[in-house]
Amino acid sequence: MTENDGHKQLNTFEELMARFQRVVHMQSVSKFLGLTASQVFILRFLDTKEHAKASDIARVSGLSPGAVTQVCDELVRTDLVERSRSDDDRRVVYINITPQGRSRLAEVRSVRSQWMLKILNQLGDEDAQEFMRILQRVVEIVERNIENKG
Repeated sequence: MTENDGHKQLNTFEELMARFQRVVHMQSVSKFLGLTASQVFILRFLDTKEHAKASDIARVSGLSPGAVTQVCDELVRTDLVERSRSDDDRRVVYINITPQGRSRLAEVRSVRSQWMLKILNQLGDEDAQEFMRILQRVVEIVERNIENKG
């Protein structure tokens, strides 16, 4: 592959990723029960933890601490998350997903699953399997590169 071909391929990849992210974001905003992509991300993260600090969420989400606070304020207002103070250090504030948050997240997952199943069905069996194989490989490469940086 020539350097020019490599640049063309990279440009195509970046354009496709931007288009994909835009479509996924539009689905998050319009179809996922009035939640933004950031709200869905935070709910998904909190669903895997007993509780988390805003700084933990900021670190994994790529959002600024101020943005995390703002998103969490809205999630608190809608009773999807709650804040609590640490018993050991009252200065530490934890963010916890509520039962309503878990229920809303289950609805989000259901809508997302239906959307993805529709896409995979339109791809057909062979292309869907190839897509999953390549996606698995890309994820493994990215994870390996992240681990090697640490």
